[in-house]
Amino acid sequence: MIPKDWIWFEKDGQPNKVNGRLQLLAHYGNKEQSSIIEIYAQKIDREMAPEDWLDQWMQANHYTIIARRTVASDAGRNADVLASRTIEGRPYLYRLRTFKNGKFIYLLHSFAEEARYASAEDAFLVAATSFNLTAAKPQQPYAEELQDVPLHKVFQVGFKIPSSWTVKPDESVDAACESWGLSNGSGTDRVGMINVYTAPRNRFKNAQEIALYATDAVRKLGIDPTGGTLAEVPIGDPVVSLWTSDSFAKLDDRSMLVRQVVLGTSKGWAIFTLISPVAATDPYLVTAINKRALEIAYIKLLTASSPTG
Repeated sequence: MIPKDWIWFEKDGQPNKVNGRLQLLAHYGNKEQSSIIEIYAQKIDREMAPEDWLDQWMQANHYTIIARRTVASDAGRNADVLASRTIEGRPYLYRLRTFKNGKFIYLLHSFAEEARYASAEDAFLVAATSFNLTAAKPQQPYAEELQDVPLHKVFQVGFKIPSSWTVKPDESVDAACESWGLSNGSGTDRVGMINVYTAPRNRFKNAQEIALYATDAVRKLGIDPTGGTLAEVPIGDPVVSLWTSDSFAKLDDRSMLVRQVVLGTSKGWAIFTLISPVAATDPYLVTAINKRALEIAYIKLLTASSPTG
């Protein structure tokens, strides 16, 4: 929804065209064009969270973040951001809000000169809260098909991962446990990996102990993560508990993120360990793709293990 006296200017763009750039779908503004609301879309081939995509886009286009919040969605974390940018020496304020449906990320891009922003802020807020893909197909959470990965021992349910990932069982664990190796690419082209390891409840005293076990396995790969502290995340579930940590390391002069997610139930433990390159700029959105795959995997197992579903 936009103010009644605002004008719909020319629209352009071919959102179905994959060219690495946003395509303008619509452009609205007041008569003076001092306050503008634009709607963009970009087609993606790999599954990712819009919030991670927006971070890279804002960095490449020189936005400065003033405030932000994450908006939960089945299609991946969305972002609601207040940002600033200077154009031809004049300061502007921006309200950026992402949405996603299947292979399309949508960006609601609202802005005004800093001195005029307060008068347009309500219009920008209404546009963001009322945005709806009226002509879109029913909501499709994922840009890719998902594949099922079964668990047969501690957990009699499985999880899912985007179909572009390679899945291989890890036969090195003992008979009471189960482990899977997930790869984004293979060989020298591998740009991310996730290990999923499950064990009976009595195998480890607590979440910290299984996290240390998984960290030792990472060190055997020549990666020595540091700086991470495992912290419990309140999820309000009486059956499943969740902990997460982020550590960082170096591998062949590249910075690496080691993210661990631990799920604990009365039956046992599951730990998801992501190893992903991180860089100041990530034009191919490798980190975004890897983070989203991890989220899908552990959330699917968490949901399947919870009585509330």
